[in-house]
Amino acid sequence: MGNLKTGLVSVAALLATTMAVSAADLPPLIELPPEVPPVAAHGGWYLRGDIGYAHTTVHGVRYFQGSSQTGRFEVHNVEETWMIGGGFGYEVNDYFRVDLTANYHARADFIGSSAQGVACSDGTAGATCTYSDNADLQVTTLLANAYLDLGTYHGFTPYVGGGIGGAFLHWGDVINDENCVGGCPVTTEAYDVHNGVDGWRFAYAFHAGAAYDLSANLKIDAGYTYTHITGGDMFGFGRTSGLQGVQGSHGSLEMHGVHVGMRYTFH
Repeated sequence: MGNLKTGLVSVAALLATTMAVSAADLPPLIELPPEVPPVAAHGGWYLRGDIGYAHTTVHGVRYFQGSSQTGRFEVHNVEETWMIGGGFGYEVNDYFRVDLTANYHARADFIGSSAQGVACSDGTAGATCTYSDNADLQVTTLLANAYLDLGTYHGFTPYVGGGIGGAFLHWGDVINDENCVGGCPVTTEAYDVHNGVDGWRFAYAFHAGAAYDLSANLKIDAGYTYTHITGGDMFGFGRTSGLQGVQGSHGSLEMHGVHVGMRYTFH
């Protein structure tokens, strides 16, 4: 009887050991999926705000001197200025979005010269004069834009895009100074003011830049924009001339701007 009890204990111990080893070799009954890191949501409406800096080039200024005589400015430079803007848009998917933007470019000085080293208007024999024509320019653009987002890499999303719309140009009064620069018996000067002309122009733009994810909803956006604006009327006849109508017009404008701003998406 004692031998039987000892044998049963030994068999039970052997079975327990065998089951433990077999259990160690079996795969778990339920395998949990690996953890997936959270992904920022895409799509939805967004608001944007930007500040920046822009340089403008004017391609030529023409003016009427009479019924059939025209002239061209020999100097026509626009100085740099700052910009502030905003807009709203929609992220269609991870790679395509659209928005409407309004950007205001602050007053920039226009420095021009309608003629240099020409005969003076008072008819002094042998005297030559130079004309300086200075004004200021303010530009506001309204554009409908579309962008391609080129994928997100470690939080950075480069993009390219384009826009089409209009630009409102406000030309300040053109101050025309005549200064004798050679052969002058006495210092002579003439002065006149030409009223500036406001107006809408057709405009289009190209964009390139990159955004960085600060959170699932907030991005910082930095980029470059090239804007082309068609030409148009610039200033009227001088107030002392007694003539009415437009005397001067400008060629197309090109604006090269850089900006930094924020975009907030409502997911």
